[in-house]
Amino acid sequence: MPSGRYDDRRITNEKGEFAAPVSLSATAYESMLDRQDESARIVDEPFLFDDELTWNQQLEEEKPVPKPTQTHHPSTRPPMKKRRKRGGWKAYWYALVIAFSLAGILVLGVLMMPQLAGFFWRDFPNFAFVNGELLQYDAATVAAYKQYRSYMDRDVIYPGVFIDGIHVGDLTVDEAREILSAAGTDIPNAFSVTVAIGNKTWKVDPTNVPAARDLGNVLEKAYAIGRTNTTAIQTTMQTPFRQRTNEAVALRTEGVNLTTTASYDHDAVRAVVAEIAAYVTREPINAEIMSFDYNTRTFGFTESQPGVTLDQELLYQKLTAALDRWEKGVTVTVDPVVIQPDVTTQEMMNNFTLISAYTTETTRDSNRNTNIDLACQAINGTALMPGETFSFNETTGQRTTAKGYKSAGAIAAGQSIEEVGGGICQVSSTLFNAVARANLEIVSRSPHAWPSTYVNIGEDATVNWPNLDFKFKNNTNSPVFVITYYKDRQMSAEIWGLSLGKGVTIDLESVITRTMEPPMDVKYVYNPELAYGASETTVKARTGYVVDTYKIWYKDGVETSREVMHTSTYKTYQQVVEYNY
Repeated sequence: MPSGRYDDRRITNEKGEFAAPVSLSATAYESMLDRQDESARIVDEPFLFDDELTWNQQLEEEKPVPKPTQTHHPSTRPPMKKRRKRGGWKAYWYALVIAFSLAGILVLGVLMMPQLAGFFWRDFPNFAFVNGELLQYDAATVAAYKQYRSYMDRDVIYPGVFIDGIHVGDLTVDEAREILSAAGTDIPNAFSVTVAIGNKTWKVDPTNVPAARDLGNVLEKAYAIGRTNTTAIQTTMQTPFRQRTNEAVALRTEGVNLTTTASYDHDAVRAVVAEIAAYVTREPINAEIMSFDYNTRTFGFTESQPGVTLDQELLYQKLTAALDRWEKGVTVTVDPVVIQPDVTTQEMMNNFTLISAYTTETTRDSNRNTNIDLACQAINGTALMPGETFSFNETTGQRTTAKGYKSAGAIAAGQSIEEVGGGICQVSSTLFNAVARANLEIVSRSPHAWPSTYVNIGEDATVNWPNLDFKFKNNTNSPVFVITYYKDRQMSAEIWGLSLGKGVTIDLESVITRTMEPPMDVKYVYNPELAYGASETTVKARTGYVVDTYKIWYKDGVETSREVMHTSTYKTYQQVVEYNY
C-alpha cells in the first residue's frame, strides 16, 4: 500500500502529488490520509491486468446473455415457390441482401466473439459493448475499467469529503455518523459572545447556552457526491459512469467540506438576558419626607435616586443575531435606560409647603377653650399617608374628665346643654375648612342642628362620641401633615404637603337655597321637675335653611371653576316652654 504524507498542504504518494483543498485544514487532511487504505490502493497503483485471465472472467459483470439465433434445418425449410419468369430480378436482389446481412452478422459475430463466447482472435480486432460504449478490446483499458469500477462500487463515502472539517471518506454512512457523534453533538466552541453593560460583562457560550450539531441529511449528501449525474454530461458527452468517476477521483485533490446545521437553546438565551436585566435593573427611589418640625414648619427629605432598566427584547435580538452567525470574540451591548423617580428631592423641597390654613375665633368661655386646646393637641402632628383616612373621634378619643376635658356648652336634641368636652365642634369645623381647601376627600361630615357662629353657614362639621364623626381621606400620592393649635382665643388648622400647583388655591362659598320659618305658636310641655309655678324655655324658635356649598378653584386669584361640594339642611325648631303649675 503506498504511503502518504502531509507536506506544506499537499498530499503525495508514489503516483505524484495531490493538492489539498484550500478550504480544509491540515489536520482535516491528516485525518483523511490515515484512512487512505483501499481507496489509495485502487486509485494510486498502476493499472493491473492479468493476461492469464480470460476475457469472460474480466467482464463477467458486463457479459450480456446472448440471444439464441433461430435457424432452420435444411430439411425443415419451407419449400420455395417456383420463380415466375416475369420479375425474376427481384429474387436475385433479395438473395443478395440476405447474403450481405448474413455476412455482416458473421463479421459482427467474429468481432464480438470475445464477449459472446470468451474466444479471442489473434489476428483480428476484438470488440465489446461496455457500459453503453463499443470498445475495442485492450488489456490495459479493461484493467483500468475494472479498477475504477471496483473503486466506484464500494458502499462508502468517497475520499475527499469532509463534514465540519472531519474527513469522512472511505467510511460508510453509519461509520461517519459514529465518528461525528463521537466528536459530540455538543459544540464546545460553536460561539463565544460577550455582553457588556456599563462596566459589567457576561459571557455567552455553550456553557450557559447549550448548542448542538444537527446532522440532518448531510451524511446522505456526502454519500451522494460522485453518485449523481449533472448537466455536464450534455456538454462533455461523457458517459454517466465516466462523469461520476471523474468527480469521485477529483475529490481526492479538490475536496468538499460539508457543514452540519447547528442550533442553540433560545430559552436559555432568554434566561441569560433575564439574569442580566435583573442585575442591571434598579427601581427608582422617590424622595420622601424624613421629618417635619411642627414648631418651625420645616421638612427634612430623603435623597431621591434614579432607576435603571434594560430593554430585554433589544438585547435578546442583538444576542441571537450574533449567535445565529456563530460569532466568536464579539461583544454585544445595549445602553441601559435611566428612569427618573416620580418625586425628586428638589421637587419635594420646592412643592412641599403649606397647602391651606383656616382660623376661627373662640369665645371667652375658659372651659370651652380648654377643650378646644386639648383636641388641638391630640390632632396636631398627624401624618396621613396616601390612601389613609383621618377620623376625628379615633384621633381625639372619647372626651373625658380624666383627659382634662371640662363641661361646657354643647348642642343635643336641639337644645343647648352642658357637656364634658363641649366646644370641640369648633375644632372639627375649623379643620374641615382647611381640609376642603386642600382638596382632600371628605368622607363623612354632618352639619350642626343650627348654623354655627364661628364658621360660615354650610361650612361646619359637628362631632359627638362615638357615632357622629368627621372623616377625610388623603387622596393624593404624597403624605399630608395636619397642624392644629389654639392660642389667644384663636383656633387654627393647617394642611401641609404637596402644593396644588403654582398660584392655585381653593376657597368655599355657601348659598342659601331655601329658608324655612319656624311655627309662630309656642309649644308648652309640663315638667313636674320644675318648681311649682315656674316655667323655662328649653328650645328656642329657629329658622331652617337649605344651603349649597361650592368649592371654587382659583389661578393667581382668578376663578377657573366651581363645583357643588355638598348640601346642608338646618331644620326649623318650634319654641318649647316647660312649666309646672
